[in-house]
Amino acid sequence: MLILEYMPYSNLDSFLFDHRRSTSLDWNERLETINGIARRLLYLHQDSRLWIIHRDLKTSNVLLDAEMNPKISYFGMARIFHGDQPLEKTNRVVGTYGYMSPEYVVFGIFFTKSDVFSFGIILLEILSGKKSSGLQEDHSMNLIGYVSNEPC
Repeated sequence: MLILEYMPYSNLDSFLFDHRRSTSLDWNERLETINGIARRLLYLHQDSRLWIIHRDLKTSNVLLDAEMNPKISYFGMARIFHGDQPLEKTNRVVGTYGYMSPEYVVFGIFFTKSDVFSFGIILLEILSGKKSSGLQEDHSMNLIGYVSNEPC
């Protein structure tokens, strides 16, 4: 049996990309959310007894509690590593496109930096208010392309 804490604000995805709810998220709350996700990811990668690589870190897998504290959820594709095992290669790439690192998609190689890439995409989504994919009707540009083409 799995028991989860009730999260009244659902997940970050439903909060960020709902026009009505996203306007109530000010810059301080966005910064606190970013810091909270970073702290939890650091715990998984460095501070826990075993290294855990999530492999499917995305906004819909970040739950928000009553104080808007982020909690990383859904560890169905996570891998546990021991200290002497820095990376792994897989023949079956799983996860959500738009959040997966290029070396994972192309070569099947994943390690803690794969989750850091996903965190970077979440960071861009929080700051821009745009989803990682589907920025254009024909899906010709993802969030990374959009950000790199934006004038400063």
